[in-house]
Amino acid sequence: MIIDCKDCEMFQSEHCKDCFVMAVLSKEEQTTLVIEPEEQEAIQNLQESGLAPLIKFRRKAG
Repeated sequence: MIIDCKDCEMFQSEHCKDCFVMAVLSKEEQTTLVIEPEEQEAIQNLQESGLAPLIKFRRKAG
C-alpha cells in the first residue's frame, strides 16, 4: 500500500497530527509512506490495541 498525503482529502488539516502516516514519517516534508503487505497485519494489531494511531487517509474524489 502506498499512501501519499497529498492525495488525502484531509491533507494539512487538524486530522494529520494524530494520523498513523504522520506518526511514522520522520520529516515534515515527507508525504509518502509505503506499507508492505506483511506489515499491514502488524500495524492493524497495534492500532486495535491502542498502541498506534489510525490511518486516517481518505483519497480525494476525482
